[in-house]
Amino acid sequence: MIPNLVYNSHYISVYIYICMYIFYGFYLNCTEVVFVSAKLFTAVPVNGDGVYNQKKNKFSVVYYKRKQMNELYPAGGFSVVGQIGKGNEEIGVVAFGEGQVPVYAVSKLPHAKVLGYVKVGENEYLAVVKDVLLLWLLWILLAAAVLVCLAFLLKTVLPTGAEPEITTRAPGVIDANAVLGEGELSIPEKVDVSGRNITVNGVPEMHLVAGQREQNFVFSNPENNPCFFVIEMELADTGEIIYTSNLLPPGYSISKFTLNRPLEAGTYNVVLHYKPTTFDQEQRPLNNMDIKTTIIAEAPAK
Repeated sequence: MIPNLVYNSHYISVYIYICMYIFYGFYLNCTEVVFVSAKLFTAVPVNGDGVYNQKKNKFSVVYYKRKQMNELYPAGGFSVVGQIGKGNEEIGVVAFGEGQVPVYAVSKLPHAKVLGYVKVGENEYLAVVKDVLLLWLLWILLAAAVLVCLAFLLKTVLPTGAEPEITTRAPGVIDANAVLGEGELSIPEKVDVSGRNITVNGVPEMHLVAGQREQNFVFSNPENNPCFFVIEMELADTGEIIYTSNLLPPGYSISKFTLNRPLEAGTYNVVLHYKPTTFDQEQRPLNNMDIKTTIIAEAPAK
Protein backbone atom coordinates (compact mmCIF):
# COMPACT_ATOMS: atom_id res chain seq x y z
CA MET A 1 0.00 0.00 0.00
CA ILE A 2 2.78 2.49 0.94
CA PRO A 3 4.79 2.17 -2.34
CA ASN A 4 1.61 2.67 -4.35
CA LEU A 5 0.75 5.76 -2.34
CA VAL A 6 4.23 7.21 -2.96
CA TYR A 7 3.95 6.36 -6.63
CA ASN A 8 0.57 8.02 -6.97
CA SER A 9 1.73 11.08 -5.03
CA HIS A 10 4.64 11.48 -7.40
CA TYR A 11 2.38 11.54 -10.45
CA ILE A 12 0.01 13.92 -8.74
CA SER A 13 2.89 16.37 -8.09
CA VAL A 14 4.01 16.12 -11.70
CA TYR A 15 0.47 16.78 -12.91
CA ILE A 16 0.16 19.87 -10.70
CA TYR A 17 3.52 21.20 -11.90
CA ILE A 18 2.52 20.75 -15.57
CA CYS A 19 -0.76 22.59 -14.99
CA MET A 20 1.03 25.51 -13.29
CA TYR A 21 3.51 25.71 -16.14
CA ILE A 22 0.76 25.80 -18.73
CA PHE A 23 -1.15 28.49 -16.78
CA TYR A 24 1.99 30.62 -16.32
CA GLY A 25 2.84 30.33 -20.00
CA PHE A 26 -0.67 31.34 -20.99
CA TYR A 27 -0.49 34.36 -18.64
CA LEU A 28 2.82 35.48 -20.13
CA ASN A 29 1.45 35.19 -23.67
CA CYS A 30 -1.67 37.19 -22.83
CA THR A 31 0.42 39.88 -21.14
CA GLU A 32 2.65 40.07 -24.15
CA VAL A 33 -0.32 40.39 -26.50
CA VAL A 34 -1.83 43.20 -24.46
CA PHE A 35 1.49 44.97 -24.25
CA VAL A 36 2.09 44.69 -27.96
CA SER A 37 -1.44 45.88 -28.88
CA ALA A 38 -1.12 49.13 -26.87
CA LYS A 39 0.38 51.93 -28.99
CA LEU A 40 2.57 54.78 -27.82
CA PHE A 41 2.28 58.00 -29.81
CA THR A 42 4.49 61.03 -29.41
CA ALA A 43 3.05 64.43 -30.22
CA VAL A 44 5.08 66.60 -32.59
CA PRO A 45 5.37 70.34 -31.79
CA VAL A 46 3.56 72.49 -34.38
CA ASN A 47 2.70 76.16 -34.87
CA GLY A 48 -1.04 75.70 -34.53
CA ASP A 49 -3.88 77.87 -33.25
CA GLY A 50 -5.39 75.33 -30.84
CA VAL A 51 -4.18 74.13 -27.43
CA TYR A 52 -5.35 70.89 -25.82
CA ASN A 53 -4.89 70.83 -22.02
CA GLN A 54 -5.54 68.11 -19.45
CA LYS A 55 -4.22 69.34 -16.13
CA LYS A 56 -4.88 66.06 -14.31
CA ASN A 57 -2.33 64.27 -16.53
CA LYS A 58 -0.04 67.32 -16.90
CA PHE A 59 -0.62 67.13 -20.65
CA SER A 60 -0.62 70.18 -22.91
CA VAL A 61 -0.05 70.22 -26.66
CA VAL A 62 -0.58 72.65 -29.54
CA TYR A 63 -2.66 71.37 -32.45
CA TYR A 64 -3.83 72.48 -35.88
CA LYS A 65 -7.42 73.67 -36.05
CA ARG A 66 -9.61 72.41 -38.91
CA LYS A 67 -9.17 75.60 -40.93
CA GLN A 68 -5.39 75.26 -40.74
CA MET A 69 -5.60 71.62 -41.82
CA ASN A 70 -7.59 72.65 -44.89
CA GLU A 71 -4.85 75.12 -45.73
CA LEU A 72 -2.05 72.57 -45.13
CA TYR A 73 -3.80 69.74 -46.98
CA PRO A 74 -6.16 71.34 -49.55
CA ALA A 75 -6.30 68.03 -51.46
CA GLY A 76 -6.24 65.77 -48.40
CA GLY A 77 -3.35 63.34 -48.00
CA PHE A 78 -3.11 62.97 -44.23
CA SER A 79 -4.15 60.04 -42.01
CA VAL A 80 -6.12 60.13 -38.75
CA VAL A 81 -4.75 57.22 -36.68
CA GLY A 82 -6.71 57.88 -33.49
CA GLN A 83 -8.46 60.50 -31.40
CA ILE A 84 -8.07 62.12 -27.98
CA GLY A 85 -10.50 63.80 -25.62
CA LYS A 86 -13.39 61.40 -26.12
CA GLY A 87 -13.82 57.90 -27.54
CA ASN A 88 -14.99 54.34 -26.98
CA GLU A 89 -12.10 51.91 -27.55
CA GLU A 90 -8.74 52.82 -25.99
CA ILE A 91 -5.82 51.81 -28.22
CA GLY A 92 -2.86 53.48 -26.50
CA VAL A 93 -1.51 56.77 -25.18
CA VAL A 94 0.05 59.91 -26.60
CA ALA A 95 2.90 61.58 -24.75
CA PHE A 96 4.20 65.12 -24.85
CA GLY A 97 6.49 66.72 -22.29
CA GLU A 98 5.79 65.29 -18.81
CA GLY A 99 2.27 64.09 -19.47
CA GLN A 100 0.29 61.62 -21.52
CA VAL A 101 -3.39 60.99 -22.25
CA PRO A 102 -5.36 58.02 -23.64
CA VAL A 103 -5.76 57.54 -27.39
CA TYR A 104 -8.99 56.07 -28.72
CA ALA A 105 -9.82 54.31 -31.97
CA VAL A 106 -11.31 56.59 -34.60
CA SER A 107 -15.10 56.57 -34.30
CA LYS A 108 -18.05 58.85 -34.90
CA LEU A 109 -19.66 59.85 -31.60
CA PRO A 110 -23.01 61.52 -30.94
CA HIS A 111 -22.86 65.05 -29.54
CA ALA A 112 -19.13 65.26 -30.40
CA LYS A 113 -17.16 67.72 -32.51
CA VAL A 114 -13.65 67.54 -34.00
CA LEU A 115 -11.79 70.71 -33.02
CA GLY A 116 -8.52 69.97 -34.80
CA TYR A 117 -5.58 67.55 -35.13
CA VAL A 118 -2.43 66.71 -33.13
CA LYS A 119 0.53 65.73 -35.28
CA VAL A 120 2.17 62.41 -34.27
CA GLY A 121 4.15 61.55 -37.40
CA GLU A 122 4.69 62.22 -41.06
CA ASN A 123 1.17 63.08 -42.29
CA GLU A 124 -0.27 61.21 -39.28
CA TYR A 125 -2.58 62.92 -36.79
CA LEU A 126 -4.80 62.35 -33.78
CA ALA A 127 -8.20 64.06 -33.91
CA VAL A 128 -9.04 66.34 -30.96
CA VAL A 129 -12.66 65.51 -30.05
CA LYS A 130 -14.88 67.49 -27.68
CA ASP A 131 -18.29 66.56 -26.28
CA VAL A 132 -20.66 69.44 -27.18
CA LEU A 133 -23.87 68.07 -25.60
CA LEU A 134 -23.66 70.53 -22.71
CA LEU A 135 -23.11 73.41 -25.14
CA TRP A 136 -26.18 72.37 -27.15
CA LEU A 137 -28.27 72.24 -23.98
CA LEU A 138 -27.08 75.72 -22.98
CA TRP A 139 -28.02 77.12 -26.41
CA ILE A 140 -31.47 75.51 -26.18
CA LEU A 141 -32.03 76.96 -22.70
CA LEU A 142 -30.85 80.38 -23.88
CA ALA A 143 -33.19 80.29 -26.90
CA ALA A 144 -36.10 79.26 -24.65
CA ALA A 145 -35.32 82.12 -22.25
CA VAL A 146 -35.24 84.62 -25.12
CA LEU A 147 -38.62 83.39 -26.40
CA VAL A 148 -40.15 83.67 -22.92
CA CYS A 149 -38.82 87.23 -22.56
CA LEU A 150 -40.18 88.23 -25.98
CA ALA A 151 -43.58 86.77 -25.15
CA PHE A 152 -43.60 88.67 -21.85
CA LEU A 153 -42.69 91.93 -23.58
CA LEU A 154 -45.34 91.51 -26.25
CA LYS A 155 -47.99 90.72 -23.66
CA THR A 156 -47.29 93.13 -20.82
CA VAL A 157 -44.79 95.83 -21.78
CA LEU A 158 -45.41 96.96 -25.35
CA PRO A 159 -48.24 99.51 -25.72
CA THR A 160 -51.47 98.19 -27.19
CA GLY A 161 -53.20 101.48 -28.01
CA ALA A 162 -50.83 102.77 -30.70
CA GLU A 163 -52.36 103.91 -33.94
CA PRO A 164 -51.85 101.30 -36.68
CA GLU A 165 -51.15 102.31 -40.24
CA ILE A 166 -53.67 99.86 -41.71
CA THR A 167 -56.89 98.69 -40.12
CA THR A 168 -59.68 96.30 -41.09
CA ARG A 169 -61.91 97.37 -38.19
CA ALA A 170 -65.57 97.55 -39.13
CA PRO A 171 -67.02 101.11 -39.05
CA GLY A 172 -68.87 101.94 -35.83
CA VAL A 173 -72.39 103.26 -35.43
CA ILE A 174 -73.25 106.72 -34.14
CA ASP A 175 -74.77 106.43 -30.67
CA ALA A 176 -78.55 106.77 -30.83
CA ASN A 177 -78.51 109.00 -27.74
CA ALA A 178 -75.98 111.47 -29.14
CA VAL A 179 -77.34 115.00 -29.13
CA LEU A 180 -76.59 116.70 -32.45
CA GLY A 181 -74.62 119.94 -32.39
CA GLU A 182 -75.00 122.79 -34.77
CA GLY A 183 -75.36 121.85 -38.41
CA GLU A 184 -75.41 118.46 -40.06
CA LEU A 185 -72.90 115.72 -39.14
CA SER A 186 -70.43 115.32 -41.99
CA ILE A 187 -67.74 112.61 -41.69
CA PRO A 188 -64.65 113.18 -43.89
CA GLU A 189 -62.88 110.45 -45.83
CA LYS A 190 -59.68 110.66 -43.78
CA VAL A 191 -58.34 112.89 -41.01
CA ASP A 192 -54.66 113.55 -40.27
CA VAL A 193 -54.24 113.33 -36.47
CA SER A 194 -50.47 113.88 -36.41
CA GLY A 195 -49.56 116.41 -33.70
CA ARG A 196 -53.19 117.02 -32.70
CA ASN A 197 -54.31 116.80 -29.07
CA ILE A 198 -57.35 114.94 -27.79
CA THR A 199 -59.32 116.51 -24.93
CA VAL A 200 -61.40 114.58 -22.41
CA ASN A 201 -63.69 116.36 -19.96
CA GLY A 202 -63.15 115.40 -16.33
CA VAL A 203 -65.86 113.59 -14.35
CA PRO A 204 -65.47 114.24 -10.57
CA GLU A 205 -68.44 112.01 -9.67
CA MET A 206 -71.65 110.63 -11.17
CA HIS A 207 -75.02 110.73 -9.43
CA LEU A 208 -77.22 107.93 -10.79
CA VAL A 209 -80.54 106.44 -9.77
CA ALA A 210 -80.41 103.12 -7.95
CA GLY A 211 -82.68 100.24 -8.98
CA GLN A 212 -83.16 101.19 -12.65
CA ARG A 213 -81.21 100.85 -15.90
CA GLU A 214 -82.18 104.14 -17.57
CA GLN A 215 -79.92 106.99 -16.43
CA ASN A 216 -79.36 110.66 -17.14
CA PHE A 217 -75.80 111.94 -17.25
CA VAL A 218 -73.94 114.02 -19.82
CA PHE A 219 -70.90 112.62 -21.65
CA SER A 220 -69.37 115.09 -24.15
CA ASN A 221 -66.81 114.94 -26.92
CA PRO A 222 -65.20 118.41 -27.36
CA GLU A 223 -65.73 119.77 -30.86
CA ASN A 224 -62.00 120.33 -31.55
CA ASN A 225 -61.17 116.63 -31.14
CA PRO A 226 -60.18 114.82 -34.37
CA CYS A 227 -61.87 111.62 -33.20
CA PHE A 228 -64.96 109.72 -32.21
CA PHE A 229 -65.33 108.48 -28.61
CA VAL A 230 -66.57 105.08 -27.44
CA ILE A 231 -67.17 105.35 -23.69
CA GLU A 232 -66.99 102.25 -21.52
CA MET A 233 -67.94 102.21 -17.82
CA GLU A 234 -66.17 99.61 -15.63
CA LEU A 235 -66.70 98.85 -11.92
CA ALA A 236 -63.12 99.06 -10.59
CA ASP A 237 -63.59 96.55 -7.76
CA THR A 238 -64.98 93.74 -9.94
CA GLY A 239 -63.96 94.59 -13.52
CA GLU A 240 -67.60 94.37 -14.66
CA ILE A 241 -68.55 96.52 -17.67
CA ILE A 242 -71.91 98.10 -16.91
CA TYR A 243 -72.20 100.39 -19.96
CA THR A 244 -70.67 100.80 -23.44
CA SER A 245 -71.68 103.58 -25.82
CA ASN A 246 -71.58 103.62 -29.58
CA LEU A 247 -69.67 106.33 -31.47
CA LEU A 248 -69.86 109.84 -30.03
CA PRO A 249 -68.72 112.41 -32.67
CA PRO A 250 -66.75 115.57 -31.77
CA GLY A 251 -69.02 118.42 -30.68
CA TYR A 252 -71.79 116.03 -29.56
CA SER A 253 -73.03 114.77 -26.19
CA ILE A 254 -74.91 111.84 -24.66
CA SER A 255 -77.31 112.95 -21.94
CA LYS A 256 -79.14 109.69 -21.35
CA PHE A 257 -78.06 106.05 -21.53
CA THR A 258 -79.05 102.56 -20.36
CA LEU A 259 -76.94 100.46 -17.99
CA ASN A 260 -76.44 96.76 -18.58
CA ARG A 261 -78.06 96.15 -15.18
CA PRO A 262 -79.50 98.33 -12.38
CA LEU A 263 -77.25 99.30 -9.48
CA GLU A 264 -78.14 98.97 -5.84
CA ALA A 265 -77.93 102.10 -3.70
CA GLY A 266 -74.36 102.84 -2.67
CA THR A 267 -71.00 104.22 -3.77
CA TYR A 268 -68.96 102.56 -6.54
CA ASN A 269 -65.40 103.13 -7.74
CA VAL A 270 -65.53 103.40 -11.51
CA VAL A 271 -63.09 103.64 -14.41
CA LEU A 272 -64.34 105.40 -17.55
CA HIS A 273 -62.51 104.08 -20.62
CA TYR A 274 -62.44 106.56 -23.50
CA LYS A 275 -61.62 104.66 -26.70
CA PRO A 276 -61.03 107.13 -29.54
CA THR A 277 -61.02 106.39 -33.26
CA THR A 278 -60.21 108.83 -36.06
CA PHE A 279 -63.10 111.05 -37.10
CA ASP A 280 -63.25 109.76 -40.67
CA GLN A 281 -64.50 106.86 -42.75
CA GLU A 282 -61.58 104.62 -41.69
CA GLN A 283 -62.10 105.04 -37.91
CA ARG A 284 -58.52 104.03 -37.02
CA PRO A 285 -57.99 103.25 -33.30
CA LEU A 286 -55.99 105.82 -31.30
CA ASN A 287 -54.52 105.71 -27.78
CA ASN A 288 -57.08 104.87 -25.11
CA MET A 289 -57.58 107.15 -22.09
CA ASP A 290 -58.91 106.21 -18.63
CA ILE A 291 -60.57 108.42 -16.00
CA LYS A 292 -61.18 107.25 -12.44
CA THR A 293 -64.35 108.54 -10.82
CA THR A 294 -67.12 107.58 -8.39
CA ILE A 295 -70.74 106.60 -8.94
CA ILE A 296 -73.18 107.53 -6.18
CA ALA A 297 -76.30 105.45 -6.76
CA GLU A 298 -79.24 106.91 -4.82
CA ALA A 299 -82.82 105.74 -4.41
CA PRO A 300 -85.26 107.57 -6.71
CA ALA A 301 -86.95 110.61 -5.24
CA LYS A 302 -90.55 110.04 -4.09
